[in-house]
Amino acid sequence: MKIKITYIFHNCFVLDVGKLSIVFDIPAQRFRMSRARSILEEAVCGRDVVIFFSHSHLDHFAPDYMDVCGGANSVKAVLSDDIEEMYPDIFFENALVVEPDQKYVFENLKIETLMSNDLGVAFMIETVEGVKIYNGGDLACWDWESSSEADQKFTRDFFDKAADRIAGFGSHIVFSNVDRRLESLAGGPFLVEAVKPQVFIPTHALGRTAWLEGIHERLGIESRKCFSYRRAGDVASFDILLSGS
Repeated sequence: MKIKITYIFHNCFVLDVGKLSIVFDIPAQRFRMSRARSILEEAVCGRDVVIFFSHSHLDHFAPDYMDVCGGANSVKAVLSDDIEEMYPDIFFENALVVEPDQKYVFENLKIETLMSNDLGVAFMIETVEGVKIYNGGDLACWDWESSSEADQKFTRDFFDKAADRIAGFGSHIVFSNVDRRLESLAGGPFLVEAVKPQVFIPTHALGRTAWLEGIHERLGIESRKCFSYRRAGDVASFDILLSGS
């Protein structure tokens, strides 16, 4: 199964699977350049689109997402419930509002949510073709050196349990935060080892992407399985091997 991934900005990517475009965490205008918007508009033009928003922080949620994706053939959204609470004046048409640690079916997608250790949820998604995708939002191993040993242990234990669920789901494609300020890279290498995905996409770079060159070595994954993007609009295609194929 061939899939295509387009980098937009920060945690925002477009994943094309068959006739569907899955979009993750479009950021608000203050967190995106005009070039990022134009690339996103082009990527979804004429496509059937489902947008996943992991939480309400504005580097992950664009209140104007319907306008941004106005050129798509159709637009549906899956939103963490904190977004609905934060924006009571927005009418979320054609949208599914989700809570942590639940299962849903929406637009022929099977969806499981995990509670984030930041805000909102992470997503495990299975497409109609059987492609399994994990997108962590801001769920990561945030084991800051400035935190107490007890807090660091709690964070690592929380992330360990999440990794067990992600591995058990059998994710083919993993989008997860990789933060160079942390020795653990926010859990990226641990998740690669636990899940062994066919494709890994490091996220949460806030546009500072030069350091991602060669990141596959620190993550412990082959370069051909890692999307090391540099600029908005960078595209990579991968062949996903499905069970039984």
